[in-house]
Amino acid sequence: MSTKFFQPFEKIYYKFGDEVSHSLFQNLTQYVDIIDQIKSQQAFYEDYTIKSGDRPDTLSTQLYGDQKYYWTFFLLNDDLRESGWPLKNEEVDVRTRDFYPHRVLTIASDFSSAEGGYDFRVGRRVIGNNSGAHGTIIKRNLDLGQLVVDTTHDFERLPDRTITLDVNSNGAADIQLTDEREFFTTPDQWVMVKTNLDDLTETVISGFTVSLEDLSTQAIIRSIPFETGNFQYDLVVKILQRNESGKYEDGEVISLFDASTGLEVQKRLAKETSQYLAVHHYENADGEWVDIDPAILYNDPTGNAPPSQSYPNVLPSGLTAITNLERVQKKNDDLKQIKVIKAEVVETVVKEFYRLMQER
Repeated sequence: MSTKFFQPFEKIYYKFGDEVSHSLFQNLTQYVDIIDQIKSQQAFYEDYTIKSGDRPDTLSTQLYGDQKYYWTFFLLNDDLRESGWPLKNEEVDVRTRDFYPHRVLTIASDFSSAEGGYDFRVGRRVIGNNSGAHGTIIKRNLDLGQLVVDTTHDFERLPDRTITLDVNSNGAADIQLTDEREFFTTPDQWVMVKTNLDDLTETVISGFTVSLEDLSTQAIIRSIPFETGNFQYDLVVKILQRNESGKYEDGEVISLFDASTGLEVQKRLAKETSQYLAVHHYENADGEWVDIDPAILYNDPTGNAPPSQSYPNVLPSGLTAITNLERVQKKNDDLKQIKVIKAEVVETVVKEFYRLMQER
C-alpha cells in the first residue's frame, strides 16, 4: 500500500546508530494538530464500527473512494495509533494463545512469605507429583494466587542412550530419533566404543565428527575409523525431551527442590489452566477491578485439602472473572469503535493538514 502521507514532512539530516555520515530523512517528530481539533467537533466526524476483515486501505476506499486517506483513521483515533488495527474475529483466539502460551497454577494458600513457601519464586522448576508435568516459574501474580509456568520451553535430560551404529566403508553412519518429543544435544560429549566381537575387547574411538540435522532429531556421524572385521560400534548419546503437554492436574501437589537448603517444598494446586484462559482480574457490576483472596475463592485457607477435595468457585455475588482471552476480545472490540472524517469534508481537512505541514 503506497502512501503520500510522509511527503510534506520536512527533510532533515539524521545520523542513524553508529553511522559516520548523515542521511536525509523525514522529520517524524513534525506535527500539526488540525486532526486533534476536529475530534471534538461532531460536524466533521461520524462514528463507525470496523467490521471483521476491514483494512485501513479498504475502509478508506469504501468511505472515500480512494485508499490514500487511510492514515486519517490513526490520527483521529488515539487507541488505533497506540494499539494498532483490530484483529479479525477469527484471529483473536489464535493471537491470544500465541501471546499467552503457558500454564497458570493457582494456589489457594500463601506462597509469598517465608512461612508460606517462599521458595516458589521466578526461575524455579516445579513438578506435578501426579501428572509429572514440569515447567519453570516465569511470573507470580500474588493478588490472584497464580504462578505462571513456562512448560513450552522446559526440557528434561534423559539418561544417556547407547545406540549401535551401522557404519559404512566410508566411516559414516546416521541415526534418527523417532519420538517427536526428543532431540539430540551436546554432541561434543558423545562417546563411541568399538567392540571386537571375537574377543570382546573394547576401544574408545576419537576423532569422529557429528552434525545435527532436522531440528536435532537426526545425527550424521563421519570420520569414524572404519575397520573390516567382526566389530560393533556403539555410540553413547545425550538426549533432551521436550515437555510438550505440560498440563498439571487440579488438586495435585506440586513440588520443587531447593538446592540452597536441600529441602523439597510442596504446595497443593487449587486450579490449573492454560494461560490464555486463566483469570486476568475480577470485576464488579460497574466494571471496576476487585481484589479477591484466593483462599476464600477456593475455600481452602490452609492449602492442605486432600487430593480428592473439590475446589468449588465461591465467587461472591455480583463479581465476574475476566480471563486473558476475554480481556483481549474486549480490547479488540473497543478498537473497532472509531471516529471517521465525514466524506464531504475529508478532502478539505487533508488539504489543510498538508498545507500546515509544509508551512512548518
